[in-house]
Amino acid sequence: MHYINLNLLPITLDEDITFPESYYENTSIKKMDNFHVTGVIKYNLSEEVEISLHVTGNIYLEDAITLEEVLYPIAIDIDENLSDLDGENDKFFEKSKNTLDKLEFLWENIVLEVPISFTKHSGKTMTGKGWELNSNNEEEEIDPRLSKLNDLFKGGE
Repeated sequence: MHYINLNLLPITLDEDITFPESYYENTSIKKMDNFHVTGVIKYNLSEEVEISLHVTGNIYLEDAITLEEVLYPIAIDIDENLSDLDGENDKFFEKSKNTLDKLEFLWENIVLEVPISFTKHSGKTMTGKGWELNSNNEEEEIDPRLSKLNDLFKGGE
């Protein structure tokens, strides 16, 4: 069960969370391991829901260069206060039922950590089937027909 009854606060969490594939099927995430969540959810003095969690887990992304599936570990700390007046929290905070959907809440925080593009390579020489990437700063030989043009640009460096 991924709903937390806010009438039972404070609650201490130390559990594994599994996200259904439907959460990430239309994203850059190819696969997700279970995430481990530890922390406390309680009311603070202002009667706001105070969430203090540490979340760790692994996602698998497509390498931006080689298109291989690569591991991307995630470790985030979530420190947030949810107010009844804040309309942004409605997707996971149901005031009428006094519940918090921890799966939706965690997903929103995890997806913020996913990079737009990711590669496990450092940009040095890489090869694949039918291709090669070489970013060494070696000066290539200049076509003799363009040598005069090169001399013009060297003055502007």
